[in-house]
Amino acid sequence: MHCKSGADRAGLMSALFLILNNRISVQEAKNQLSFKYLHLKHAKTGILDAFFENYIKENNNKSFLKWVREDYDPKKVKASFKVKKLSEIISSYFLRRE
Repeated sequence: MHCKSGADRAGLMSALFLILNNRISVQEAKNQLSFKYLHLKHAKTGILDAFFENYIKENNNKSFLKWVREDYDPKKVKASFKVKKLSEIISSYFLRRE
């Protein structure tokens, strides 16, 4: 998996690795998607945060993979996420993210 800036796709894969290997909770793992790593939560890439936040809100004590298989609704996650224009401008034009 290629990640142009090392902030978004790399952060996603890092979080998934930590979750799937039972190293840390989803709440902790989503910190891999952080401004510390130049991830912008309110730009388009923030959909990754929304994905994890949806699990945290509605997991009903299900494992992460079970939630993904049984309950994850991409349309619902997308509908719950709103891009903030300033963050998207910074992401697209100044940081030149894809």
